[in-house]
Amino acid sequence: MASIRQNRLRPSGHAGSYIEAMHAILAQAGWIDYSPSTLAGMTASCFRFTVNRKLTGESATAYNWMAEHFVAGDFIGITTSQHAGFSFEATFPLYQKYAVSLLISSIDKGRGGVFWKDRFVIATGYDDARRLLYYADGSGREESVMSYDEFGRNESPYWYVQVFESQVAADPIDVYKESLIQAVFKWETHDPMLPEPEYACGRRAYDAIMAALQSGDYSPAEAWSVLRAYAGYKRDIAQYMNELQTLLPDMDTIAAYYSEVSRIWDEVIGAGRGALGEQLALFAEAKLAEENGIQAIRALMKETIENRFHDTGLR
Repeated sequence: MASIRQNRLRPSGHAGSYIEAMHAILAQAGWIDYSPSTLAGMTASCFRFTVNRKLTGESATAYNWMAEHFVAGDFIGITTSQHAGFSFEATFPLYQKYAVSLLISSIDKGRGGVFWKDRFVIATGYDDARRLLYYADGSGREESVMSYDEFGRNESPYWYVQVFESQVAADPIDVYKESLIQAVFKWETHDPMLPEPEYACGRRAYDAIMAALQSGDYSPAEAWSVLRAYAGYKRDIAQYMNELQTLLPDMDTIAAYYSEVSRIWDEVIGAGRGALGEQLALFAEAKLAEENGIQAIRALMKETIENRFHDTGLR
């Protein structure tokens, strides 16, 4: 019975995000050589902006993982295999066994895999004789360990696994342009999976944040966690747009708007959790700057967006 450890495979950050796990695996495989921020931009992941109207802690991961993660790989030419479900289902033991075998197979190929363990983590090794799975969650330098039987048994009943199978050629310029169009789509469109009375997406997420802070109907600890996560994503966008200035024409204005967005979010976080209720004006400024950035993207990509009529997100 085999035992394999990939001791240097760790998420490319500490937030427990999907992109951090994806980046680490693809970089180690030699399939990408760019930063996590660039990957977040190219896959359009950093443009996703969704909050529960009470700013609850799951806000940053409240999206269709199966659909969004498939598309994230597809944008950059990565084929994947993924599965998900609920641990309370009668068939879960069969899926659990299959999911663990999928991770083991990917580890044998030197790539590891992504799974949900109350955050997105990387399977880094296994010990078949002891039925142990090793994983890295980005919270420290050391690996964690769990039994095969623990897979999928999380704080929530949802389980998820994804492995990366192969890479096909993708034109970077086409990827960059598509990511800008997806930024517009995510800003203007509500995620149909999420009930609007409970969640807000895109530009309306700013309104929901300001309404919650004004009413006081939120948990400060959970809200702080959510806003820190989104401050990181706004930073990713700013870095990505700055990079695109050297790769695409007429990006200077767009990059300037998103640099302003990131600066404002950093100011909010820099003021500390106790000052959240005093930051309504800053969130209004950030919303305006981001709206201006989106309108600048619309002007730049006008022909392609108009050719898609009422379905901007359709490639």
